[in-house]
Amino acid sequence: MRAWRLRTHLSALLLATMGLAFAVIVVSGMVWRLPQLERDSQRQLRQQTRDVAARIELLLGARQSRLGLLAGVLGGDADSDSAVLQAEVGPGQDFQALYLLSAQGVVRAVGQAGGADLIAPGRDLAANPLFAAVHGGRGTAWSGDPTALPSGASSVGLAYRRPDGLVLIGELPLAFLHEVLQTVAGHDTAEVWVVDQGGTILADTEQGRDWAQLPPGAMPLLQAARASAAVPNGFRIGTRRLWAAVAESEPLGWFFIGRAPAGWDHPAVRELLPYAAAVFGGCLAVGLWIAAVWARRMGRSLRDIVARAAQTTAGQASGQAWPRGSVIEFNAISSDLEGLAAALHERQQKFRAIFNALPIPMAVTDVDNGRRTLDVNDAWCSVFGHRREDVLGLTGAEIGLFSPEQRAWMHEQVRGDSTMLEHHMLRKDGQALPMRSFCRRVRLPHANWMVWASVDVTALRSVERELRELNQQLERRVEQRTQALSDANTQLARQVQQLRLVQDGLVHAEKMAALGALVAGVAHELNTPLGNGVMAASALGDAVRHFRGLAQAGLRRADLQQLTDAVAQGVDIAQRNLRRAIDLVQSFKQVAVDQTSSQRRRFELSEVVHEIVVSLRPSFNRTPYRIEVAVPETGLLLDSYPGALGQTLANLIQNAVLHGFDGRGHGTVRIAAGRGADDEPVWLHVQDDGKGIAPEHIDRIFEPFMTTRMGRGGTGLGLHISYNAVVNVLGGTLAVQSQPGQGSRFVLRIPSEAPLSVPQPLEPLP
Repeated sequence: MRAWRLRTHLSALLLATMGLAFAVIVVSGMVWRLPQLERDSQRQLRQQTRDVAARIELLLGARQSRLGLLAGVLGGDADSDSAVLQAEVGPGQDFQALYLLSAQGVVRAVGQAGGADLIAPGRDLAANPLFAAVHGGRGTAWSGDPTALPSGASSVGLAYRRPDGLVLIGELPLAFLHEVLQTVAGHDTAEVWVVDQGGTILADTEQGRDWAQLPPGAMPLLQAARASAAVPNGFRIGTRRLWAAVAESEPLGWFFIGRAPAGWDHPAVRELLPYAAAVFGGCLAVGLWIAAVWARRMGRSLRDIVARAAQTTAGQASGQAWPRGSVIEFNAISSDLEGLAAALHERQQKFRAIFNALPIPMAVTDVDNGRRTLDVNDAWCSVFGHRREDVLGLTGAEIGLFSPEQRAWMHEQVRGDSTMLEHHMLRKDGQALPMRSFCRRVRLPHANWMVWASVDVTALRSVERELRELNQQLERRVEQRTQALSDANTQLARQVQQLRLVQDGLVHAEKMAALGALVAGVAHELNTPLGNGVMAASALGDAVRHFRGLAQAGLRRADLQQLTDAVAQGVDIAQRNLRRAIDLVQSFKQVAVDQTSSQRRRFELSEVVHEIVVSLRPSFNRTPYRIEVAVPETGLLLDSYPGALGQTLANLIQNAVLHGFDGRGHGTVRIAAGRGADDEPVWLHVQDDGKGIAPEHIDRIFEPFMTTRMGRGGTGLGLHISYNAVVNVLGGTLAVQSQPGQGSRFVLRIPSEAPLSVPQPLEPLP
């Protein structure tokens, strides 16, 4: 972007402001003045057009009166009338031809300029438009149409009818009409057309004697005037826009159309433009002078501020105050720069203090100037024995820190923006010091520096030797410890394998215990219906033997009836007990199939709950405890694993009996289920009114081997197996709520569709 001086900016700003203000004023004035000029022009145009029409009508009315007087003296014989008419035409006279027609339209007498005999007496002009116009009832008629004139010449015709029917027609030269129009219009009058009914221009203030037809753009004016409608206030001729006014002359039958330029072509508007340009030029000249003076005055203080800033940047600033001027903003800039300079000086002092306080020898070199020294800190001077003022502006070789060959080697090594070198550097007394130097390139807008930090590594080398020895000792110790850890890991792996075998045995024992309880319940539950069936069969055998004895002695109707009653009763007892045994066997069979397989199927939740309760009820019949079920028979359809669900439910019920009701003479396990919204999982509650779970145990209840009956038949795996089945197989959650003395409630939430993965067997503990 091109930069300008402040004077140029201020001058441009003032000129732009003045130009914009003047433009706004001029445009506003023009916008306000132009409508007034247009209204005044239209009003003046209408008045001038009416005045021209009235004057033309007055002047032509005099010719009309003269023709009427001339018609009054005629009426004798044809020769005398022709002589009178001939005397009224020619040079110096108003008319160029006169024709006297009878009431039938026959020419009686003729007077023509120059003695020409264009129209002979006796010619029938009954079809002439002028004759027809006055013969129809009008006293006079005017026409500028050459076809309406007896001679057909380009002139203006006038017809006058006497009371006795004689008609006198006179032809006026067309130049006469133009002269009259020019005389009437004058120089200050608007342009005017004289137009007949057909749109022919009879006379024009601008075009002289040229005949012309009314332009197409102006025809709507004539049409509106003939229809006595509202006349448009303007029209166009090509690209030129004109204001228009129409005045009708009824005696003449003509229209006077006045026209004047519109818009920027209007003379009044053109007169305003030079004045506006002159005012603008004057304002521009004054603005240039004011802008130059003002910019010079404002820029003086700014130039002083810039000069002082340059001195400060070069480090040549004195203790004098910064310059001030008459512009508040420039004074604020000066104050800010003064504060900035003070802060910069303070920051330089702080940097110098920090740079010298660093315990590491540091140096700054100029890369673009042969790597000459720009600055060093106190630590550098102390380590190498040189004074700061003695080394500034010198290279490392000139100072004597290293040889030219070593300097060339260092230049080869330092190629990037950051490098670390290990080399020897010479003190002023010639002692060589092993150093580790770190260098980093600093790129500034107008400088390219290299910052060096050098560390004496003499002590570091000693420490490194000690570290190497310690590392060797450490490696030997690590080998010994590694061997010991390997032996320990081998022994631990054997112990883990033994623990896994023990866990598998405990899980198998837990399953066998559950299976034993199931078998015991099945045996006890089947014993009753099977015993009743045996008893019914024995009774039937006794009845049959008794009936055989009676049959040998002679049968009676009562004996036969007694036999049939006994048989019916025995069969009924046997059928009912056998059906009971079949139902039990089917329930136990389904439970056994579900719990010993990983089959997935669709089932109602109530079916699994019913089967589990039926399989466990025999063990409850020998105790004072009860099971209550509140599960809907339908509506809780699941696509899941009934075996895992049944095993979980059985473990929770047995856990309540073993732990919740331990030492109690009564207890109830309530099983309830339901569903929230359609997309929510099914919930299943197993709640007991036992003694609850202690607070210190509730957080660990699902951990393996967590039991309070260790050594008394408890393995601590029942709830752990249930938790794994719910989470890993059914894809749900299992939680517990309990308060000591108020029982426990286990809450299962399982989805309607279990995960698609095939359930894996319970993995052993790690």
